[in-house]
Amino acid sequence: MSLSEHRQAIDKLDAQIVRLLNERTRHVLAIGEIKLAAGEEIYAPHRERAVFDRVCGHNAGPITNDQLRAIYREIMSSALALEKTMTIAYFGPEATFTHQAAIQRFGSSLRYSAQKTIADVFSEVAKNRADYGVVPVENSTEGVVTHTLDMFVDSDLKVVSQIVLPVSHCFVSRYSKDKIQRIFVHPQTLGQCRNWLHQNFPNAEIVETGSNAVSAECAANPSYRHIVQREKGKMPRALKDRLRFWPHWRVSG
Repeated sequence: MSLSEHRQAIDKLDAQIVRLLNERTRHVLAIGEIKLAAGEEIYAPHRERAVFDRVCGHNAGPITNDQLRAIYREIMSSALALEKTMTIAYFGPEATFTHQAAIQRFGSSLRYSAQKTIADVFSEVAKNRADYGVVPVENSTEGVVTHTLDMFVDSDLKVVSQIVLPVSHCFVSRYSKDKIQRIFVHPQTLGQCRNWLHQNFPNAEIVETGSNAVSAECAANPSYRHIVQREKGKMPRALKDRLRFWPHWRVSG
């Protein structure tokens, strides 16, 4: 086939995909109305897992299963947004790992509300100002986040889903390594990277911050160097293999 013929074929396929997506969404909306009438929850994590497993089972490539899941995540996110105006509270600020974990679970079509503390996330859901909350619960190096577990003990909210997200940290600065005297870092990240920091900057002053996003905001100061989290496509990857972890988040509702 020529270039023109390939493009014409793609145009025809796109028209079919749009028609089928809208047909699928109409079925989803109909199911949503049935659920609402029965007093059931719109969001069904077990159904999502079944959809992912089924579509990946049909996948013959060249699209990878991860890519296919990402596509269907957004398809389901857009349908959720049409079924109900949903708000997802998460332990913020924006662009933190918890925010990324929330988007991985719910997609980009829903409304997200950053909260200053883990307790605030629970409060937003308990007071029905948010439909679900996303909070960190453990990671592969520092263990459990005890405050989150304490909140689950004291709260009537239940765990409805789990998110496992591989994360990596990058070290950023305007100047060379020998000029670094102070490092801004979130306590959780500090625990994950403590040995690396001690080996490379044994004499540097460690200043803890409220989040890696806050550390990144301070990076404009030419006197400082920071560890910050890497969002795909937006941060260098030089230290990825050395500073990689597997934290877990819980979705409460």
